[in-house]
Amino acid sequence: MTNRPKKVAVIGFDCAEPHLIQKHIAEGHLPTFKKLFNGGVLAENCLSPFPTITPPNWASIATGAWPGTHNVTDFHLHKEGTSQVNANTFEGFSSENCKAEFIWDRLDASGKKCIVCNYPGSWPSKMKNGIMVGGAGLTVNEYRNGHTGLESHLALGNDQVVTTGFYPNGTRVTLEDAEGWENLPAGSEDPLAAKFNVRFIDSFEQMAPLSWYVLVTQSAGKGYDRVTLSPTQDVKDALFTLSKGGWSKKIYVKFKTQDGRDIEGSFKAKLLQLSDDAEDFLLFISLFGPTGGWSNPPEIARQLTSKEGILTFTSGLLGYTMGVYEMDTYAEIAELHDLWLGDVATQLMTKHPWDLFCMHSHPIDWIYHSVLTEMDENTCTSKEKYKEAWDLHLRVHQSQDRMLARIVEAAGEDTLFVLVSDHGAVADGSNFNPYIPLIKAGLCVMEGQSEDTDTKALEAQTEIVHNLVKEILGNKGDRVGSEIIELGALTYFSPDIKRSKAFPQRTIYIYINLKGRDPGGIVDPADYEKVQRQIIDALYSYIDPATGVRPVSLALSKKDARILGLHGDHVGDVVYAIYPEFGGQHGPQLPTAEWGVGKLKALQAFCGPGIKKGYKLERTSGLPDIVPTICYLMSWPVPAQTEGNILFQALENPNLASEELNTMREALVKMEAVLGKGGKAT
Repeated sequence: MTNRPKKVAVIGFDCAEPHLIQKHIAEGHLPTFKKLFNGGVLAENCLSPFPTITPPNWASIATGAWPGTHNVTDFHLHKEGTSQVNANTFEGFSSENCKAEFIWDRLDASGKKCIVCNYPGSWPSKMKNGIMVGGAGLTVNEYRNGHTGLESHLALGNDQVVTTGFYPNGTRVTLEDAEGWENLPAGSEDPLAAKFNVRFIDSFEQMAPLSWYVLVTQSAGKGYDRVTLSPTQDVKDALFTLSKGGWSKKIYVKFKTQDGRDIEGSFKAKLLQLSDDAEDFLLFISLFGPTGGWSNPPEIARQLTSKEGILTFTSGLLGYTMGVYEMDTYAEIAELHDLWLGDVATQLMTKHPWDLFCMHSHPIDWIYHSVLTEMDENTCTSKEKYKEAWDLHLRVHQSQDRMLARIVEAAGEDTLFVLVSDHGAVADGSNFNPYIPLIKAGLCVMEGQSEDTDTKALEAQTEIVHNLVKEILGNKGDRVGSEIIELGALTYFSPDIKRSKAFPQRTIYIYINLKGRDPGGIVDPADYEKVQRQIIDALYSYIDPATGVRPVSLALSKKDARILGLHGDHVGDVVYAIYPEFGGQHGPQLPTAEWGVGKLKALQAFCGPGIKKGYKLERTSGLPDIVPTICYLMSWPVPAQTEGNILFQALENPNLASEELNTMREALVKMEAVLGKGGKAT
């Protein structure tokens, strides 16, 4: 009889591309991925739901349902009762947004033990007996639900820098002669110092004012080469002393809120720059990661520790794209993220009983938003950038592989491992503004637009807005994926609701401004299908003037979009997709899209008891297929709204359930026969 697994571990790597993981395996890297790929089943044609974007697809993985059913239909959701313009949307990172049952909630109700770690859209927890860590954003201690654009809040604030220069999120100081300091290092010549106000950037807590001090010294009398950070002007109280390029140990501090509460947080710092004359000084301070407040039950967070790892925001992406630090520091921050997450995952698995463990890790997605364009020969700007980007790609994947190795070891034998990503990615393409074809067709009118407004002016405005958003993101904003640029830029465009029949919303939707449904609606319901067709015609007939190519690859009415798993109240009246050489890394591109080095197909691999060994699954599979396949193999109850298919071709014995049932039936018949004769069953 085929062995069944005793436990299941679903390990998610956001945006991981299986063909690029295989490339690094072939080069002799990523031994843990290699072990699981070769020892199990790797799907070659796993398609994510559409749009190819984070919140809806992780919801599909965990529920086995398509977006139209679970209701998380994009990165953002529309605020009910408001006009259907893009400004009236919010990030959909709450379990309350998902209307389908998560697998862990179904198992929890049936008495199984579940642990969920850093899984987007899973917070707040509905489990009565399970453990949940994070899940309100892309990393633990990040809270995105309800925010507009790409905004997020953290408990104690974001990364910051203290500097003599000008940097984003920077506190500028002037270093002057150190006066009033005690216990200065022996032999220190002409020490310099500055006091600065600690910032709690994007914190949802109201923090009490706090000041710290920096001391700059010379250890050998040959120039300034040491920086000390201290809460007082006494070196004995110092949090750390660093030389250029050095990281501090992990520091724990109790911070005070304005209402007098103490919140403990931890952080690390790196001295990025220090010139001999101290004119050029730059100290990076990571976010203050709270030691509690992000788990259910609450006491779990206080039990989870990491000696070196830290909580991060965007795993280093934001500071890199803003030009605060270069690629080495970016990679180091990503590695510190993986250390923390690996420590937490292994402690959860070894200290608590579990039947199902689900987790998510985001650094791969973030590096694609920063360097995938440089990794692609079609779009890279230089040979040096090309090599640098591939080096970072390998380094981050190696860090993820090391984290995965620890998790596999902690999970133990008789575990079914499922490796999955929510989508893949392609390089940045040409800009596509969906307003333009609608304006050309007379379906959308912008605020202040006159009857004779030339759409060329809007196209020029689009380019200006994209460049503006890049500037806002920092002097290296050109390295930010244009998916982020698109989301930010569209909020700058304001359609005139009183004069517009339709307008774009979110990543892939066009909404009709319908009377009786939408505030300010002007389209008669009798003309609904007519306007739908006009929108579709406008999208298909639009040719991008810069490339001479039609950007739109597919446009469907809401009724026809059911073939993509999109239906219900949170889907637009028209659904469209664009070719992969347009737009950003992922989102409006179809899950089958390929361009240059990138592919949108998702990672889906199984390894463990009951799974074929060394098998390439050629059939078309999807992310909603994971839950029913797990439940079939484990004989677990299936979540109520699950719609995916069982991947029978991945199983050692696809007839396992029927064979076991027939065996039980035969045994029952024999037992009944014996009992019917008044005998005893043996």
